[in-house]
Amino acid sequence: MATLVIYFSQTGTTKAAAEKISELKKADLVEIKPKRPYEMSYGKTVLTSMKEILTKARPELAMEIPDVQKYARLLSGFPVWCGAAPNVVLTLLDALDLNGKHAAVFTTSGATKPAKLAVKLKKMYPEARWHKPLNANGMTEEEIRNWM
Repeated sequence: MATLVIYFSQTGTTKAAAEKISELKKADLVEIKPKRPYEMSYGKTVLTSMKEILTKARPELAMEIPDVQKYARLLSGFPVWCGAAPNVVLTLLDALDLNGKHAAVFTTSGATKPAKLAVKLKKMYPEARWHKPLNANGMTEEEIRNWM
């Protein structure tokens, strides 16, 4: 099953997890790149994220939208901001044809469980076939291999 790992990372933590998952799953890898990078302090990131959540903003992307037709499985990774996926991730998911795709998320948050986010994404994108999410913090190679 062809797999695409899509990730957004501000500090490099999610990037490292995505690269490991991509390597073990023998998957292609795409980084979500916002047009306006989130290169700011933690506090400013929280405020920006809250504003984007409240206004349902979809930040512009500085990347080509990947063609997902050749992939059966899409794995999306991101940090958790204010209990939610960063809105830039939603910008990309909105642009993808998720119809019938096997999809799952992996997160790099110590506080928010990925299952809560998976439920939200399943409601937002019901055309995908959502699977169990993964907490990428401290994941083992065996956990990655057995996931999805």
